[in-house]
Formats: sequence, C-alpha cells, structure tokens
Amino acid sequence: MRKLGMGFGLAVLLCGAGAFAEELAVAGHSISVTGDGMGSAALVVDGQVLHENGVIYLDAPIQMAGQTVVTGVAGAGGNACGAAPFVLAFPDGADPVLHGPLDSCREFSVQVQPDALVFATEPLPSEPGEVWVWNPVTGLTEALPEEFGADTGSGWEAVPTLAGAHPVDAMRLAPVLAALEAGLGADYPVFAERISDLGSGDLTAEGYLGRACLKFTCEADWAFLYLHPASEGVFAAWHVTGEVEPRIWPEDTNLWPAEAMAALRAEAGQ
Repeated sequence: MRKLGMGFGLAVLLCGAGAFAEELAVAGHSISVTGDGMGSAALVVDGQVLHENGVIYLDAPIQMAGQTVVTGVAGAGGNACGAAPFVLAFPDGADPVLHGPLDSCREFSVQVQPDALVFATEPLPSEPGEVWVWNPVTGLTEALPEEFGADTGSGWEAVPTLAGAHPVDAMRLAPVLAALEAGLGADYPVFAERISDLGSGDLTAEGYLGRACLKFTCEADWAFLYLHPASEGVFAAWHVTGEVEPRIWPEDTNLWPAEAMAALRAEAGQ
C-alpha cells in the first residue's frame, strides 16, 4: 500500500512564504491549488472553489474504472492533525465531483485496485484501522474497520527483527500480545493508548525495549515495553497524568530481569 502524504505523487505542493498558485490540465479541466502563504489554501476546478483548508496536496491523475481521478489530502496543517484524503473525480460528460476529505486525523495509505481505491489507517492496539473505499458508483464509503491483531506466525524467534521497531510492532508477536491482554486486564486499554502513540524502540543486549507517549502530554502519559526472549518474559510499565508512581506488570519486581529494572528506574527518574 502507498501512503498518502505531503508531496505524494507530486502534482501540486504548497510551500513558501508568498502567495502560490499552480494550474494543471486534467481530462479537459483546469485544476489549481492556491495558497496565500498564511495557512489558507483553496482547490479550484474550472474557476470554481471546491474546497478550502489550511493545506491541500494533490497526486498525479490516474485512470480508474473508465474515468480520470485525482487523489489528494487536505487539512489544517501543522502536526496536530494529519491531512485527510479526498478523491476528485472527472466522469465523462459530467461536472467534476469532490469526494471527501475524510473526517479523520490519522495517516492513511491508499491501495489502487482495478475498480476502486482503498484508503486505510494502520490498526493499533488502542484503536482499529479505518477503511474507506471509493468507486465511481458509490463514491467514498466507510468499510468495516480492521482490528489490531497479532501475527500468529511470529513468536519469540522474531524478536531479532525488532531492531529500530516501534513497540506496536513488538506487540504483533503472538505471545507478547496474549501476555499483555491477559496480564493487564482492565488496565490494558490505558497501556494500549500510550504505547500506540509517538514512540520508538530497539534491540538491547538481552532483548527489546520500546517506549511511547501521548503526543500532548508526553512526560506524564507514557508507556514502555520490554521483552526478554531468554525467559520468554514480557514486562510493561505506564504512567497516567495525576498519578505519582508508574504502574507496572508484573507487579512483583523480583521477576524483572536486571536490564528491565534498569530501564524502569531510568524511565521513572530514579
């Protein structure tokens, strides 16, 4: 799948400090994205404004089910919310039609199929992946979400593949996800929310360590995940705004390997 993002496919890119406009010819129509350099952009087709937003990016035209379509993303700009995809369709003998943008902040990928476009976000431990499908008959419609799940073929032998991996990738190992869901119980959603957000991870001398946190309260709302392949142990810690001490699992620190304890003390500032 290809990611939809700034400059994907390069048709129109807004940038710079001054006013900006570029015109393209697509299927006998003129398309332009105009910007004032102050965080305001407009999608204009044949002189008519079809959409206004903070930023608008277009991809190269493609042929889909007998008509020309242009995909793109639009949003407020900045890093608070990702730009959302839309489809600009040019049916033969009819006016251009804008489908979207989707009402979502998540980062989408797009899969081009023979007669449809499938837009999807990554399923996370904290929330399922969004799936939207566009075709010339039904337009842009929401499909069943994709739930997060483990790769049933990946066990402890897959830990070496987690070099540089986000902790969400570590949770796709079947024994890891099973241990966390069973061990954390009612606390699992709180841990999952934090471990699914901004973060990173890497292999350690004895296993794997990953950390993530909520974007806007990173210092207070964080989580980390440590895997110890030698003992097939899964160790987790997370902190919630307003609480003094982090929560840990397993609660008996005598079960924690020395490397995991060192990571916990460092995270807690001890």
